[in-house]
Amino acid sequence: MKNEVIVGIFFFIALTILGYFTIIMSGEIFETHQYYKITVVFPNIDGLEKTSKVKVNGVLSGAVEEVKLMADNNVFVTLKMYNKFILYEGYKIKVRSETALGGKFVGIDPGIGFKNGKTYAIIHGRNNLKGDSTADIFSELGDLIAENRANVYKTIQNIRDITTKINTGQGTLGKLVNENKVYNNADDLIKDLRETIEDAREQAPITSFIRAALLAF
Repeated sequence: MKNEVIVGIFFFIALTILGYFTIIMSGEIFETHQYYKITVVFPNIDGLEKTSKVKVNGVLSGAVEEVKLMADNNVFVTLKMYNKFILYEGYKIKVRSETALGGKFVGIDPGIGFKNGKTYAIIHGRNNLKGDSTADIFSELGDLIAENRANVYKTIQNIRDITTKINTGQGTLGKLVNENKVYNNADDLIKDLRETIEDAREQAPITSFIRAALLAF
């Protein structure tokens, strides 16, 4: 009975900790930040969703609050921010990939006031900012393969023909791989080279003596 009570207490503590990190820390019930809003117009959000993260220079600073398709086919996105930052001309707001496996977030590069001898003005407004989406390398690779399907198939067929010829002993490379004669010749060559080196070592003292004698005269 005592062991069951102890197990029950530990189970209750574990549930409490789990609930704290999944509910309170995520801010779904208790919001501890003071938020302000930024609106950004993107040509394409490429899988960005409501509640996706917003990062300023890599620092988590907010979340996507609303995503809405506009009449001109652009996407109007409302960001709920809690970190303050200065926005300069030349800023960049992009939809980026969280990981290679998926997931999107909004990355904000607020820019700097002075760079390469040029001064950038501060932007005070936070409405209708210009955004962009970073190309997904996997999507681009899929599109590239689809557009060049015939060439890809031809390349694979050529590789298959080459490996078949090698396996059947056709051509120079096929003979090098499959015939034992080449291996035996290489082995004989190595043996001859080894014997030549040994002979040179044996004759080295004689050669040194002759050279010393010639230099003496």
